Amino acid sequence: MKKIVCAAVALAMLAPINMFAARKERSKKSSGKVTLKVWESDDSARKYVEWAAKEFMKSHKNVKIEYEHVESTDARAKIELDGPAGVGADVFVAPHDHIGALVNGGHVAENTNKDYLSQFVNAAQVASKYNGKPYGYPIGIETYALFYNKDLIPNPPKTWDEVIAYAKKFNNDAERKYALVWPVADGYFDYMFMSSYGAQLFGPNGNDRKQHNINSPEAIKGLQYFQSLRKQILNVPSADMTGDFCDSSFTQGKAAMFITGPWKIEAFSRLGLNYGIAPLPAFPGMSQPATSFSGVRLAFVSSYTEHPAEAAEFADFLTQKANLEKRFALTKQIPPRKDITTNDPLSNGILEQTKYAIPMPTIPQMNTYWSAMGAAYAGIWDGDDVVTDLNSAAASMDSAK
Repeated sequence: MKKIVCAAVALAMLAPINMFAARKERSKKSSGKVTLKVWESDDSARKYVEWAAKEFMKSHKNVKIEYEHVESTDARAKIELDGPAGVGADVFVAPHDHIGALVNGGHVAENTNKDYLSQFVNAAQVASKYNGKPYGYPIGIETYALFYNKDLIPNPPKTWDEVIAYAKKFNNDAERKYALVWPVADGYFDYMFMSSYGAQLFGPNGNDRKQHNINSPEAIKGLQYFQSLRKQILNVPSADMTGDFCDSSFTQGKAAMFITGPWKIEAFSRLGLNYGIAPLPAFPGMSQPATSFSGVRLAFVSSYTEHPAEAAEFADFLTQKANLEKRFALTKQIPPRKDITTNDPLSNGILEQTKYAIPMPTIPQMNTYWSAMGAAYAGIWDGDDVVTDLNSAAASMDSAK
């Protein structure tokens, strides 16, 4: 029995070495036929991946690329299950704030091209790294901004006071007409209220879980203002403020303005809407547009791929200059490279707001922010005591692992 135990211990000690050797061996290019599975969202993002796949395969005769529809926001959860099972993607796209959970879970491979990230804007470089090491391949940078119907409001408001003044003229509860709509229980959009008076989630560098600042005096002030807006501009319960409701209200002319992001540009333009995009309104007493979350869409190479060299090459291919210019033509999502400039009136509105945006933190505690603050935003909008709800969210954050 003692010999068996010793042998088992010896094998266990060798396992990491054998795994490293196997992964090192797999890093070489495959000699035979290679099939890569790529996960990305639908619509214009899908069109880009399918176009890029055809272009890549022209010069890589042994590679076949298969697209599978997985929304970028769902990719992390799916790779956690499908990766170990051997049925996951080789390359997948996810928001940059998922990088902490992906790296800590061992689901993504490091980007070993040391000069690669120098081609990208600083926000994309920051978003692609975790604990100082690069993992992601940036394909787009985005934030939300103020979409406005030019037929209803030719000049977008620059302050929330102007939004309130416009709502007094435009709103009609009986007809469900509202000056401005957005998903009021969504922690992505509502961060602008938490940060409006200086509260920074996870501190100035976005990486200190002890400085969540969720129930700080600045956050309380911002969320009290958030709560006051319900009676002034949008007297609708949080549960009714769904993405579908916001979309239909804006496209049907029942909402003059909509806080959303560049992923809506293609659909709204296809409908022929006469609209523009401007920075978010400034809060009372503030001199610049509200602070938004910025997100970077990253391609990742799965750590489970059997073809890591080809997968990394395709991820790199997706982010090359000429290819991201093509992606911009298809998606209108801003390329995060230093050597690409855009001159599109709609995208320029998003680009202007990025000057006042901060990258979403990448530490794993962001998962708790989404759940805890999503509930807090909904409750506060619906009339809960602001301090009580923020203290509850803070307690969840304090206990998060």
